[in-house]
Amino acid sequence: MAQIKAKFNKWPWQCWAEQRPTEIAIALGDVNAGAVTWNWIEVTANIEKYAQCLVAQGVKRDQLVAVVAPNSIDVLWLLLAIIRVGARYVGLNPKLPAKALIEQLTALDNDHIWCPDIDMAQSLSKQTLSLTPEITSERIIPVMWQEHRPISLTLTSGSTGLPKAVVHHAQSHLASASGLLKHMTFTADDSWLLSLPLFHISGLAIVWRWLYRGARIVVVEPQLQQQALQWVSHASLVPTQLQRFLDSEYAQQHQLQQVLLGGATIPVSLTTAAKQAGIECWSGYGMTEMASTITVKRANSSAGVGTVLPHRELILRDGEIWVRGKVLCLGYYRNHTIFSLIGCDDNDDWFATKDLGEWHDDELFIRGRADNMFISGGENVQPEDIEQVLLQHSVVKQAIVLPIDDHDFGARPVAILTTVQRLDNHLIDELVTYMSQHVAPHKRPVRYIALPDSFTQSVKISRLDLATWLASQA
Repeated sequence: MAQIKAKFNKWPWQCWAEQRPTEIAIALGDVNAGAVTWNWIEVTANIEKYAQCLVAQGVKRDQLVAVVAPNSIDVLWLLLAIIRVGARYVGLNPKLPAKALIEQLTALDNDHIWCPDIDMAQSLSKQTLSLTPEITSERIIPVMWQEHRPISLTLTSGSTGLPKAVVHHAQSHLASASGLLKHMTFTADDSWLLSLPLFHISGLAIVWRWLYRGARIVVVEPQLQQQALQWVSHASLVPTQLQRFLDSEYAQQHQLQQVLLGGATIPVSLTTAAKQAGIECWSGYGMTEMASTITVKRANSSAGVGTVLPHRELILRDGEIWVRGKVLCLGYYRNHTIFSLIGCDDNDDWFATKDLGEWHDDELFIRGRADNMFISGGENVQPEDIEQVLLQHSVVKQAIVLPIDDHDFGARPVAILTTVQRLDNHLIDELVTYMSQHVAPHKRPVRYIALPDSFTQSVKISRLDLATWLASQA
């Protein structure tokens, strides 16, 4: 198994083109079944081709290019070409309503946009880039590899208002990859499925692990992702994605070895079933501002999120998690300016996450978000505490607890669930009895509701969006 230490003095793909020129770098499916592939020499040439397309259309260094599209090979080429010309990539969720996309694009004030959906592009009132422009002559692209150049913006899910645009440079992305791969085995002979969207930090992290290791990345259409889990050695998944794979026919014969889980609380029953299928699961704690994963562990029966990875530091201040390190972003992007997210005091370069945590036996446990807490009958209620108890019930696959207004108590908890069987009155009665045996009265949900299908495809469900939906059901 090839284990190569990455140290780049030029574009990563150029380094791998020198060291592993004919090794497959990108595959559009199962290489054993004749899938389209590119080796590292071809990857380097293709990035230059796409970069020429961008330059021909006026894309310049430090400009912002928005990409509104689901994952595809074109999006991957665009991401790499945008970086190559010295511009900055920002991905937007194409499933958002046009109004929300327009609001985000207006706030970003991007210079260029690529959107393959013609109807959507017209509604966004933007002149979109073409991937097949007329190129009269190739131009020299003088931008050199620099780890500290800002290259990507990622929109956070934000609890209120418009999402923040988090700016990372190559160093933070590579440090994130390096730290995780000191724990997870991922060699140059392995393959990682591009299983999460490139408008999300977890999707970008897959690309940078691939670039850091010089391994193989597999890109398929969304409808083929479950099947593709048969062909790859590694994947980053949310729990529902892994559950669907284990429930499918594809799990009967597969090459999947390791899965990094995130985006939701992870049921022990899921990771146990994965282990029985020969899949090692990893879980942890991460955030956009820290270029994805901060802590990690092999998934087990403990609700903790593991220990801190290299290139990261983490401390608790009055129960709140503060972080810093090489993976920390440059800041937030507003009005064409990057604003640092830490104070001006050189002696205090820590970032306050607003997440609450505790240490138990050298393992970090997340208590929830400080801004998720609400008061019920004079008692502080942390929704995540209730969710943890619900997920210990054998029929509960996913749980999100939100407050609703109450005349007597101020607020009461409501549980929104994905369950193994239909959430009928019989199951609700069973859950009511179960919760009465395990939590204090002020923490017992007053309603149990099935999670709407419209939320089940999300990488990370927005509590704000779900709260808006819940309010509409009143």
